[in-house]
Amino acid sequence: MALTHILLNIIAPIFVLIGMGFFIEKKSHFDLQVLTKTLLYLIMPATLITTLSTSELSSDYIWDTLVFCLAMLILLYLLSALVARVLKYNKNMTRAFNLSVMYYNSGNFGFPASDLAFPGLGLAVQSIILSVQNFLIFTLGIFIVSTRHISAAQAFKQMFKMPFIYAVTLAWCIRSFEIDMPPFIWLPLEYLTQALIPMALLALGIQLAKTKISHAWQVSIVSLCCRLLLSPVMGFGLVILLDIDRTIAPILVLSTSYPTAINTVLLAMEFDSE
Repeated sequence: MALTHILLNIIAPIFVLIGMGFFIEKKSHFDLQVLTKTLLYLIMPATLITTLSTSELSSDYIWDTLVFCLAMLILLYLLSALVARVLKYNKNMTRAFNLSVMYYNSGNFGFPASDLAFPGLGLAVQSIILSVQNFLIFTLGIFIVSTRHISAAQAFKQMFKMPFIYAVTLAWCIRSFEIDMPPFIWLPLEYLTQALIPMALLALGIQLAKTKISHAWQVSIVSLCCRLLLSPVMGFGLVILLDIDRTIAPILVLSTSYPTAINTVLLAMEFDSE
């Protein structure tokens, strides 16, 4: 009964919206860049602001989430490095493989999935995960994938171009200083937040429809197995090892099963990796 509930009320709605985006793209081509920029620069920052500033997450929950994310990233890097070494990938392929295993889709897929599975609390925890993932992918991720020397200053300059850091800072200020936002500002932010789930999943479907099968499809399959099979097992073990509260532990484990983040593909292309 529980499995039927999960399939019909959590998984099915996600794939219905993804499928709608996929078939709409096949029938009439969308400008994916406009859609992704709308998500990146408007909808996701608004969601971070409204969620983090009003969240009732305790400082212990926030700390546990941060520690879990960092520990998970280290474990996934070690896993990807080991697999790449065993399968004898070249240097460029290894760097791209590292990213594809370490960083998961915390936004377009993670937000809707966490919110549907754990209404309210799931979105709050996922907001923290998204912030950590974005911070690390545009700093550590750049160092991993780059084929030429990238200074710390260049990496941090790239990071500060992303809106998430300002959204998190604003949310922290609103929460810490108990700022009462005027309705003409707050209501538009809430409207954008409400648009997150359908827009993110439609965008994901459109992205899938535009995706072409890579010459390195075998590597993609290995990466997918690491992300969808091994990563959740490691996440489950990690929440036990860190003795994370059962309230947020399932959300953290679920987040480790999400597919690879699209940002890893963009970084690999930017720095001439595989």
